[in-house]
Amino acid sequence: MVNIGCVECHGKSQGHVVNERNQVKPDRIPHGAEVAGLCSTCHTQGCPKTKRKDDCQSCHHYHALFSPEDKKLQVQKTEDKAERFAALMQRGDAAATASDWKSAREAYAAALKLYPTHPKAANRVAFTTRRLNPQIPGFTLLDQQFDKSTGLPLRVQVTGLPIVMLLVPGGDAEVGDDNKPNAKPQHTVTIAPYYLSKTELTQQAWIQINADNPSVHKGDTLPVNNVSWKDAQQWITKLNAKVPGGGFRLPTEAEWEAVARFSAATGPVTERAWFRPTAATIGEFKELNTYAPHPVATRNADPRGFTDLAGNVWEWCSSLFQPYPYDARDGREDPNAEGLRVIRGGSYADSETYLLPTARHGERPDRRQPFNGLRLARTVPAP
Repeated sequence: MVNIGCVECHGKSQGHVVNERNQVKPDRIPHGAEVAGLCSTCHTQGCPKTKRKDDCQSCHHYHALFSPEDKKLQVQKTEDKAERFAALMQRGDAAATASDWKSAREAYAAALKLYPTHPKAANRVAFTTRRLNPQIPGFTLLDQQFDKSTGLPLRVQVTGLPIVMLLVPGGDAEVGDDNKPNAKPQHTVTIAPYYLSKTELTQQAWIQINADNPSVHKGDTLPVNNVSWKDAQQWITKLNAKVPGGGFRLPTEAEWEAVARFSAATGPVTERAWFRPTAATIGEFKELNTYAPHPVATRNADPRGFTDLAGNVWEWCSSLFQPYPYDARDGREDPNAEGLRVIRGGSYADSETYLLPTARHGERPDRRQPFNGLRLARTVPAP
């Protein structure tokens, strides 16, 4: 404003000030000559171009006092910009509904140019870019199904390897358990979209990258077992060097728990997991070494398609084992960070209690156990 506030034009407007939702109109709404009178306090000779001293609104919005040098008012520019943005987004939505991904992307990109940091516009540009080019380096698409929010393919296979991976779209997820001392507090985390293998990593897949099979219990369709966290990291490093695009890793603890909680809610654990039944169930006590892992995917899958998130073998996570609340900056990117690493899900040799999706456990990263394995994750490559 040019040394003029709202009160000078609109009055004190006490009701308008008190009602912060702007539901009360100002006391006065000047137009025409009233506005021209205000303009003349600066433009004593009239309009610099037309010399007129009345009807300034023929060129200027009545709020032009804050930018008198612009013929087209900045407020009006802002309103027009928002209207253009909304129209472009609507055009993009209509094209996307018709699966015209090229036109949709052009509209969304134009909208994003108006507001470069607008999250919805950015997401829709990425979505349509994915639909125009659904292929992801290092993945073979298994079908034409895709996620409606990200545009990413739902089911893929690691090129040249017997590893099927499923999309986890991401979003807000609950982790933790207020009833467990080392899982307090329950809290919400935000997870970015990523891919997670449908099953635990099999020995068949392991030996295609590393011929040395550490498993105590051998079998192509059995999960690789007797694997330390460091063994898993070394194997993944070799995988990333071989597969275009890389980005393979262990899931974080939050990523793992979010998927496992969903899976646990979809059916009885006896139908979803291989685990050690209680003595009362089997009628006699058996030593630990009498149990062994089972071939992957021989229990019921959850609605997303994941199997064995509970039982069979423990699954390493990338995260350091630290008190909650979960912190994504917990050293998972640093393989040399000292401390226990998270391992989740329970195994064929554990009772049902250890299979709960919120049950947390930490293990030495260099320790091998016949009931420890892994499940592969991958960060989504940029479109």
